Amino acid sequence: MERIYLDDAVLISVLDSISGEKQCNAKFLAGKVIHDKMNRFRVGKSLITVELELCGEDVFLTKDGDLFETDNSPCITEVSCAEFLLMRINSFKLTQILAMRQNTNKAKLISAFDD
Repeated sequence: MERIYLDDAVLISVLDSISGEKQCNAKFLAGKVIHDKMNRFRVGKSLITVELELCGEDVFLTKDGDLFETDNSPCITEVSCAEFLLMRINSFKLTQILAMRQNTNKAKLISAFDD
């Protein structure tokens, strides 16, 4: 099975915050493509995989059967479902999501979406 190789990979845990509990419902891998023999993804492109089926130290299998390998052992970052949707739908990067979390000026944060 051909692998897709990622650089600067991060394992994203999407949390379900029902009843104040933090439960991980789904895991995804995000990173920059450095090699893809199948030419499905452009080298240098950042991507978020579909939901992961199996996770190893640096090898990951998606529910669609794609195999990804990372050049690092990815750290795990927990995000809410809303944050994940911003990443998936609006192409926000994880660094942008984390910066939004730190922003205490809500008016400035909201105006950033007016552009």
